[in-house]
Amino acid sequence: MTDDTIGELLKPLIGKSGTIFMLVKQTGQVGFTTAENKQLTGVELRPDGLVRLEREDGWAVIDPAEIVAVVWSGDADHSPGQFL
Repeated sequence: MTDDTIGELLKPLIGKSGTIFMLVKQTGQVGFTTAENKQLTGVELRPDGLVRLEREDGWAVIDPAEIVAVVWSGDADHSPGQFL
């Protein structure tokens, strides 16, 4: 995926509760919960092509070229299951 695609998928989730999962090449499933006190607060497309995800309690930087799929579940208590 491109950084623009990841940004378009994740920006609407800012401030929403749920669970975000990403399928990463050669790594597998990576996910994080966005609960009331751990919401996604920002998505930044960096000049180097990476994407910075900001949460109330921390941040992460991902390489969009390694992302195969993105899943969001609005129910923070249940995961979307296994990626196929």
